[in-house]
Amino acid sequence: MASTWETLEERERRVKGTRTTSAMARAAQEIPEPTTLKAAFADRPFISREDLRNLTRQHYERPVITFYLNLAPQQGVRSDPPVFVSVFHSLRHRELEARKPYIEGLPRAHRLALPDDLAEVQAFLEGYQAASARALVIFKSGEQLNRVMPLPTRVADSLTIDVDPYIEPLEAIMEEQRRLLVVDLSKEKTTFSLYELGFEEHVHAITSSVPRSEVEPSRPDEVQRHRLTHLQWHFKDSAQAAERLFRERRCELLALVGEKTLVKEFEDYLAKPLRDRLLAELQLSPEDGPNQRRDALEEALAKLRQQEEEAALGELGFFQGHDRLAAGLEKVLDAANLFLMRRLFLDNDLARPGYVCREHHFLAVAAGSCPFDGRALVPAENVIDELVEIARLHGVEVMLVGQRRDLLAEYDRAAAVLVTAVPLEELRTVNITSR
Repeated sequence: MASTWETLEERERRVKGTRTTSAMARAAQEIPEPTTLKAAFADRPFISREDLRNLTRQHYERPVITFYLNLAPQQGVRSDPPVFVSVFHSLRHRELEARKPYIEGLPRAHRLALPDDLAEVQAFLEGYQAASARALVIFKSGEQLNRVMPLPTRVADSLTIDVDPYIEPLEAIMEEQRRLLVVDLSKEKTTFSLYELGFEEHVHAITSSVPRSEVEPSRPDEVQRHRLTHLQWHFKDSAQAAERLFRERRCELLALVGEKTLVKEFEDYLAKPLRDRLLAELQLSPEDGPNQRRDALEEALAKLRQQEEEAALGELGFFQGHDRLAAGLEKVLDAANLFLMRRLFLDNDLARPGYVCREHHFLAVAAGSCPFDGRALVPAENVIDELVEIARLHGVEVMLVGQRRDLLAEYDRAAAVLVTAVPLEELRTVNITSR
């Protein structure tokens, strides 16, 4: 055992670490629930996909308010709190009327508490500054549930009052995002975090005790071998933890952060499937703050999105030649109303007012009535947001094109790949007949 640098205690700790990554990651997620929206926004807790599912498994004593607010409508960016409040007032009035039987059936204490929750949502909106976010999601149910999540992608304005949070649109958005495992490397410590939707969540860390170079100077070669052996063990532990977390957290991409030579050496310890998912190697200085870090990660993701947009948009000509492409917003809406879409491509800045029946998922650019129940269609400030949400809810693959808009311009900024060949001139005929 004299040649073995690792003590029995160190070895037991290392073996135990292979079995406790999941438990430690779960423990890191156990953040006390804030009791107000302001506290939730100040803490800015990361809402993962697992967190969302857990929200629906809980029992809420009071009704749950779910509010989705789009911050980038047709004209510029919403940055004025009174505009947020105006949208909230309109949706609140509509939802209170629609949910009147449910609300009247609540226990008296819960029914009387609902206006207080709505008032807190309004008070939060009055002081909210949009900054760089494109959307905002709020969950509110007394002190039991308070979550605020700014998003970098568009949503459709909506407000629901129900027994559970309305998470389906947010789940669909998250499924479209690339979940990134970020590994920060140093010789003595490796930290692991998840990055998606502009948020980063620390999930695990590994610390190793590497002997200092000045230990036993009379035996420099031996000390150097000692240090290298400990570094190798540290890299092996870190690589194993990275592979486990990548699999357990269902990540899609990997980013390594650290000194260039250290990162290159660490790559040799990664299994090939994980090396194939490597998105970026980043060298960030200790002076770089969270904004620079986020910018570096977003820049790497933007380069990947550009490649993906070029590849996907390059296939549209093939589908058009086989009568499986609806080009232009009106034909895309017709395809959506008939549930013929398989993939949807939209210019990320495209906006147009329109009309919607949210109950039957029917969209139009002109006023009229829903062909399924005869009721008047509800005006939508931006029918594109409604289209995106409905497509997501029906499992359509949505690509909001932001890097190569020029490739989508020839299709009038909107295109949909159809599930089957349908001559384009028949789309509107079929849609009109169905009404």
